[in-house]
Amino acid sequence: MVCYLSSEPKLQKDKGYAWLIMVLSFLSHFVSIGFTFGVIGNLTTIHSQFFNIGLQQSSLIGNIHTTTVFLFAPVASILVKKAGCRMTQIFGGICLILGLSLLSLATKQWHAICLFGILAGMGVSTTYVASSSILSVHFLKYQYFAFSFASLGSFIGNSVWPMLCQYLFDTMGYSRAVAYFSIFHILHVIAGLSFCEVSQSESEPIDEKISEAEGGVDAAGDKKLELSIIDGGYSNHAFKNTGEDAEENKKEETDSEDASPATVQQTDASSSVSKSLLALARLPKVWMLLVNFLLWNSCSNTFHILINDYLMKYTDLADTDVTWAVVVLGIAKIVGSLLVVALSSLQFDRLNLHFFTVILYSVMTVVVPYCTGKESCYAVIAVFGMSFAMSISNLLAVVTEFCHVDLIPLLFGLLLLSESVGGLAGTSLYTLLAVKTEEQYGLVLAGCAGVLGSLLLLPEMIRRVRGSEK
Repeated sequence: MVCYLSSEPKLQKDKGYAWLIMVLSFLSHFVSIGFTFGVIGNLTTIHSQFFNIGLQQSSLIGNIHTTTVFLFAPVASILVKKAGCRMTQIFGGICLILGLSLLSLATKQWHAICLFGILAGMGVSTTYVASSSILSVHFLKYQYFAFSFASLGSFIGNSVWPMLCQYLFDTMGYSRAVAYFSIFHILHVIAGLSFCEVSQSESEPIDEKISEAEGGVDAAGDKKLELSIIDGGYSNHAFKNTGEDAEENKKEETDSEDASPATVQQTDASSSVSKSLLALARLPKVWMLLVNFLLWNSCSNTFHILINDYLMKYTDLADTDVTWAVVVLGIAKIVGSLLVVALSSLQFDRLNLHFFTVILYSVMTVVVPYCTGKESCYAVIAVFGMSFAMSISNLLAVVTEFCHVDLIPLLFGLLLLSESVGGLAGTSLYTLLAVKTEEQYGLVLAGCAGVLGSLLLLPEMIRRVRGSEK
């Protein structure tokens, strides 16, 4: 068998240059999602002091930022589909650099809302989607390791950024510290430049050694690998539809010979996105996954919001003990993420891991209101943090098992949108219940919602088990 690959650069999945992409994706996660959820608490307090506003008004800036990160994800996924991971990553990096650089000149609250809340939020969203999607086209045999390793960067960022952020604020002040933040995000542009496109105009034959190099991959896997290499995987070519969609696009090109090249290209791109979205909408399992993401995210958000207040009001823990509980939670998340990295070489259905980890931390959310002692609280919080991190580190692997590689960016963006709906609607409902009654009722209801979200995946899990037995 002979396939064709661009003469520059000569790249293969799971080898050489792909590992550099994985490291850069890890660093991008560290300074995108890790940055967002690592500095959001510090910035809420600092914005309150700097702009001389209340904590409620100050928290609005952070809420808009996190909401933008998730709500903009479908747009970011379409950018990946149409422009490729490279341009999307660079665009996101520029948004972050501009947003944080100009934020250092801000003097009013609405400046921070526009620059950090919206512009920087768009940057985090696009870099997160691009740096995650690129892994699916660079890795096949070691994709689970790459996915979990990149996600580890966000959890390390969650632990490092709060300390680094507070140190810069204490030593340099708000304006200079925020300006220094923008320097870190140059890394996104560097990472984007590394997502180099493979030219398809000049190609040369490559023999069957490509498939032989993958050893344990079967014939079907080899065919999938070769097709992916032809696509290149470094631009939007890797996310274009194949098969019937390609034939339909070819017919459309024949019928529109008289149209201008720019018009034809724009029509094909729009048609490709529409067909991809329609293909996802026709899959019942995709809808199950969307509802699952909505419910588990509302559960985890409620836990993170209410746990500190609950521990201080309804347990015998002192303030220092509550602080240590947060430390235990952070350490447990890193351990959980490392466990997924360690499990990456094992062959099993990643949906099962997602199911059991979500069930586990949802149950811990229900159990924690009944813990009154320090040891029991620490144990429950540690199990929650570990299982939560394992589920997050496993998300990309789950997404790849639900659709073809060309649909991954769009599905990933839709899932992030579903998370935002769960975070806004579900968390607000549970928090309102906690305020009107007591915190434990909000936690219990949120935990039950997380369990329900996992149970919705049972039909898909049963279908896969039956399919493997045939």
